[in-house]
Amino acid sequence: MRVVHKLVAAAAVGASLFLAPTLASAQQAVRIGQATSALSFMPIWGARALDTFAPNGLTLTLAVVPGGDPNALAALDSGDIDFAAVGSEAVLRAAAKGQPFQIISSLMSKVTLELVVSKEFMEKTGVKPSDPLPKRLAALKGALVGVSSIGGAQDTAARWLAAKGGLNPKDDIKVAQVGNPPALLAALENKRIDAFVLSPPQGFLAEQSGAGVVLVKMGDDFPALANLPFLVLVAKKPADEKATDLTVRTLKALRAASAELVAKPEPTALAIHAKFFAKSSPESIVSAVKAMASGVADGGKLNAEGFQNLIAFAKEVGTDLGKDYDAKSMENDVWTNAFIDKAK
Repeated sequence: MRVVHKLVAAAAVGASLFLAPTLASAQQAVRIGQATSALSFMPIWGARALDTFAPNGLTLTLAVVPGGDPNALAALDSGDIDFAAVGSEAVLRAAAKGQPFQIISSLMSKVTLELVVSKEFMEKTGVKPSDPLPKRLAALKGALVGVSSIGGAQDTAARWLAAKGGLNPKDDIKVAQVGNPPALLAALENKRIDAFVLSPPQGFLAEQSGAGVVLVKMGDDFPALANLPFLVLVAKKPADEKATDLTVRTLKALRAASAELVAKPEPTALAIHAKFFAKSSPESIVSAVKAMASGVADGGKLNAEGFQNLIAFAKEVGTDLGKDYDAKSMENDVWTNAFIDKAK
């Protein structure tokens, strides 16, 4: 998956991560390969911080797989991992080639990207976060948007937003390759760029430093992007009795964490911060969790409308999914709620 994988990579908080099993050997091991270390994979972060796997008789071994979505799916296919946590488009592209993958749960059911602009840009254009969406997007004309890579997901998202504002996405905005999220934030602070497109907590950090403001939240400002399986958990099919049992118990652990993220976002975020992000400000992690909590409120449940939104969005940004999909006909083939229903 080109676009969603890169969108997920744009949200990454760190470069790599590995969790070794620490519980008693009597617990059954479950191996999850994650495409990036993005905080957007919130149910997994929450489950690790709260250790919701242990009550379900599981010990988690999790690793961020170098190479992102394609390599995570390859590891799943070879049996090196039990589940892959990836962007949804990667699975659709693989399924179009006949690969035996099935989406069994949503890990983030909204696009989490935010358009962050500098204070100077706001003063120059007169635009405000409270303005109507068309006005906010039209203000991008002439803006210099920083990205991690030319032609990558941030570039694509910025041009998509410009087009939604009635602008020429090719000519009305400028794009400059800057680097990773910390480099983009530094470029905004140093007035080298007008804007960037990243997931939380980067927008919060820009506001905290006084360098910028979140102008557009894609998953909140565009209803279709608020119901879309952005990040998903994938298994191989068909599942035998043993694999089904492992899947159900894994989903119970993730659903328990999602419930805590929704019901108690601040204490859960602080638990994630204490265990994994001690060098970051706790406020940044709390802000990010609160901003993305609505994306896990469904407890991983999938629906045809969300997949139809995904298919439409992929077409709008020019992603080739490998075939013409119909969301409803994909049910119980490319995606299923069968395991989620057993985990309730």
